[in-house]
Formats: sequence, structure tokens, C-alpha cells
Amino acid sequence: MSAEYDFYKNPIPKGSNRKPRLHARIVPRGTVDSDMLAEEIHDASSLTPGDVEATITMLSKMIIRNLKEGNRIHIKGLGYLEMTLQCPAIKDPKEIRAESIQFKSVAFRPEIGLKKELSTTRFVRAVYKKHSKNRSAAEIDELLTRYYSTHESIARQEFQQLCGFTKGTANRRLAELVKEGKLKKEGLHKFPVYAPVPGNYRK
Repeated sequence: MSAEYDFYKNPIPKGSNRKPRLHARIVPRGTVDSDMLAEEIHDASSLTPGDVEATITMLSKMIIRNLKEGNRIHIKGLGYLEMTLQCPAIKDPKEIRAESIQFKSVAFRPEIGLKKELSTTRFVRAVYKKHSKNRSAAEIDELLTRYYSTHESIARQEFQQLCGFTKGTANRRLAELVKEGKLKKEGLHKFPVYAPVPGNYRK
């Protein structure tokens, strides 16, 4: 099986007239959770799904405990995990106390063997796009003007399809339009619809 990829635009600094460059990025087929992994391991071994799930749960607890104790974790065949920290910028260690040191993230460094295995991956370009179209505010306004000429309101799913956005981008752009006073949010809390504020999107 091959992995799918697509091209995404690199961010452009404000005020720059430079044509955006593209970079390749994996298009995820989905998320494989621990339950799914347990089933796959069960199918490939004599272990029961319950045994595998219990092992994964205990492994997770042991990793967390050891990271909190300041240890670096090595998982054979995968790589190394270690905790990273953050603190205010200082010039002298005496300027800061231990209470100001905070957890930042968990860094992962893959083993050479893992990188070697992944280097043989076959890639194909995704047929179905799973990222949002890059639409300007003017383009969105034009699409909504056409839509509202025959509709009273629009739901998030309809707006998402109309503009070619992902769910996250659709929610964000709708929130921006509400904040700008172009749309008003109506309907039920879990199933809102958006209607144009008078003076917007209606000829």
C-alpha cells in the first residue's frame, strides 16, 4: 500500500509579492487508535485484544511516570522520547526560580532503523483533497451573495461545501464573518445556521 500526499502553500510574509512556494505533506487516511492497533496485533499473534490493550495502557503509564522523573525513554524499533521545557528569557540563572520552569512538549527522535524502513514508502498524489481551498474574503462574499439570493440561511456543512473548506476552516471563517457583522448566528446551539445581517449579501 502507498501513502497519499498533496501540495500545500508555504506561508508568505505580509507585504511580500513573492509567489508562494509549495511543499509536499502527507494526507492522512485516518487515525489508527490503540483499539485498532490491539486488533491488528491480535490478528498477527496469539495475544488477545484485551491482553494487548492492557499492555498498551500499562506502557503509556510507565512512559509518563519515567518522563516525569526526568528519564529519556527508548522504545526499541521506534526511537527516543524526552520531555522539553520552557521558561522566561533570562540572562542569569539566578533570575528565575524552579516554579517558573514549565513543561513544554515531548520530543521524539526516531531510530535510524525506523527512518530506513520509512524511506522505502511509496507515495502517490491524493485524488480527493482533504485541505481547504485558498479563498479570499472577496471570493467568499461573492459565493454567499449568490447563495443568499435563493436561501434564507446557511448551515456550516453547506458553507463548507460551498467554499471547498474543511470543517475547521469553515467554522473559523463563519466565526470571522459573525464578528465582522456580516452574518448572525441563529437556530439551536448544536445545530446553528447563519443568516445575513441586513445590508450584507442581499441585493
